[in-house]
Amino acid sequence: MKLFNKRILKSFVWVFAVGICLVVMVSLHEIAIQQKERIRTLVPSSSWIGNTIQKAYHDNITRVSENHDVTSDITHQSKPSPVTHIGFLKVHKAASTTTQAIFLRFGWRRNLTFVLSPEYNKFGYPNIISTNESITKYNTLPPPPGKTFDILCNHVVYGDKEWSTVLPSDTVMIGTIREPFGHFKSVLNYFNPRSILFIQTSIDPTDPVGTFLKNPRQYEGAKVVRHSFTNNRLAFEYGIAPEIIINRDFAAFEEYLTEVLDKKFKVVLLAEQYDESLVLMKRKLNWSLKDIMYAIKNVRSVHKEDRYVLREEHRALHRNYSIFDYLLFEFFEDRLNKQIEAEGGDFQEEVDNFKQIRKFVENFCHIVPKYIQSVRIDESRWTESFDITRSDCELMHQGEISFVQMIRKRQYGSASWKGVKQVLKQIPKNITRTY
Repeated sequence: MKLFNKRILKSFVWVFAVGICLVVMVSLHEIAIQQKERIRTLVPSSSWIGNTIQKAYHDNITRVSENHDVTSDITHQSKPSPVTHIGFLKVHKAASTTTQAIFLRFGWRRNLTFVLSPEYNKFGYPNIISTNESITKYNTLPPPPGKTFDILCNHVVYGDKEWSTVLPSDTVMIGTIREPFGHFKSVLNYFNPRSILFIQTSIDPTDPVGTFLKNPRQYEGAKVVRHSFTNNRLAFEYGIAPEIIINRDFAAFEEYLTEVLDKKFKVVLLAEQYDESLVLMKRKLNWSLKDIMYAIKNVRSVHKEDRYVLREEHRALHRNYSIFDYLLFEFFEDRLNKQIEAEGGDFQEEVDNFKQIRKFVENFCHIVPKYIQSVRIDESRWTESFDITRSDCELMHQGEISFVQMIRKRQYGSASWKGVKQVLKQIPKNITRTY
C-alpha cells in the first residue's frame, strides 16, 4: 500500500512539474512575441530603414524617376575613389572631437597611417601634438618603415609649410569652426581660464567675465596668444600669426585668409550647421554615407550649470577682443552657404535623409537589444546599401585617447600610456609641461 502511494505521489509530482514547464514555456513564448513586436516597431523590416525612411526614399525616387532610372544611376555610374589623404584641423571646442572620430574610424577601417605625437610628451596626453605651435620634427613621430602618412587629425596648430612636411601633396584640408561667442562660453565652461577665475575669486565675483572683457590685457597680457584659450583662439589655431593678433593687423589677416586658408581648406565645417557641413564634406571627398556617421562626443550636458554668467552686453566686448575669430567665422559661414547653394536642389533632401538614418543608427546602438548584431541601410540615390554592426557602434563611441592608442599600437607595435601621473614621471626634467 505504501509503495502504491509513493508511485501515485511521484506521478503527481511529475505531472505537476510538466504542467509548470508548459506554463513557463507558454509565458516565455508570449514574452518573446511581445518583444518581437516591440523590436518590429524599431526595426520594421529585415533592413534597417523604417517606414518613415522607406517612404522618404520612395517619394524621392518617384520625383526623379519620371526623367531617369535612379537605381540604374546608382549601380552603373562610375564612382570616383574616396579621398584618403586628409589634414583635419582639430579646433578646440568646435565640434572637433566628434569630427575627429569620423576620421579615426575612416582610417582605422582602411588601415591608413596617422600622424601621431610621441606617446609621452610635454602636454601629458598621447592624443595631442601641440596646442601652441604647428608640426615640428620633435612633436611628431616618423611614419612606420615603408609607409607614408595618410591622415593628420590630432590637436596641432595649422601651418601650411609645416603640415606639408608630413602629409602628401594631394592632401585635402578640412577644418571646423564655431560662432565665437558660443565658443567663448564653451571655453569658459571647459577650461575655466585662470585669469577669469582670479577675477571671480579676488576682484569681482558678480561679473568676472565683464570685468575681464573690458580690459583683457590687464589680466592676461597682450603677448600671451599661444597659450591663451580666450584671445582669438579660433584664428590662432588656423595659423594666424600671434603678431597679427597682437598688432591687430587687418591687412595681413585678410591676405592670409584669402591667399592661404580659402585656397587650402576644401571644407570648413560649422558647428551650427553640422549635418549640412558633413554632407558637403562627404560629396567633396567622394565618401559614403557610412563614412560620416557619428556619435556626439565631448559635449557639455544641457542640465549642467554654466561656470559663468554671460550677458548680451558681453557680446560686443567679446567681439572687440576676439575680432579675428568673428571675421574668420563670418568668412567661412558665408563660404559654406555658397558651397551648399552650388550643390543643387537635392542637397537638403540628402541632409534630411542623413539625419533620419543617423537617428536610426543611434537607436540601434543604444536601444535595440544586443542580440541583434547588425542592421542594413538600404541604398538610395545618395548612398549604396551598407551594414551597421555592433563593432561599428563600439568604434563610434570609442574614447579619443583609447582610439588613438589603438592606432598607435597597430602602427608602432606598442601603447603603454595609462594616465597623466604616469606621464609626468617619464617626461625629462628639462622639458616644461605646457597647459
